[in-house]
Amino acid sequence: DQASTTADISAKALTATASTANKTYDGTTTATTTLTFSGLVGSETLGQTVGSTFNNKNVGTGKSVTVNSITLADGTGLAANYSISPGQTTTADVTAKSLTVSGITASNKTYDGNTTATLDVLSISYNGLIAGDVFNGTYTGAFSDKNVGTGKTVTITPSYTGADVSNYSVTDQTTTTGNITAKALTVS
Repeated sequence: DQASTTADISAKALTATASTANKTYDGTTTATTTLTFSGLVGSETLGQTVGSTFNNKNVGTGKSVTVNSITLADGTGLAANYSISPGQTTTADVTAKSLTVSGITASNKTYDGNTTATLDVLSISYNGLIAGDVFNGTYTGAFSDKNVGTGKTVTITPSYTGADVSNYSVTDQTTTTGNITAKALTVS
């Protein structure tokens, strides 16, 4: 006689060490993390899809990253033999995103004895700014000298404010041009 019975085989619990890639600021907390598994049997390997997040979206070094979800995969059915829980932590850097300011023009003016220039920012462009970020600029301009001339260099001095300024590496528009025309005199 042969006897038979049934028994369960439960999935083997894995542990993992997380490693996260540094990234350039993108306005999100999304992190790219890979796991190194401990506890696999023999030479078995598993694929993985990992969901992880930085502690906040802002630029910084050694920022905390937490694994929120792990999906095991392999295409051969081995994934069902293992289980793993998320919660692993690691650190990585978020570096500043490049932002280029352009499109500032200077208004022409009549000679008034000073170098003050009026700037027009209606066509200003913040190339690289992520939609929804709080980043504001104010600009002052100065002609190269007070004298009449055409195509005179106007130096632009920027000032930036807003909650997201520190997340950007700004390349300023430093100059534009404008004209100073002669002041009309009346002789009496």
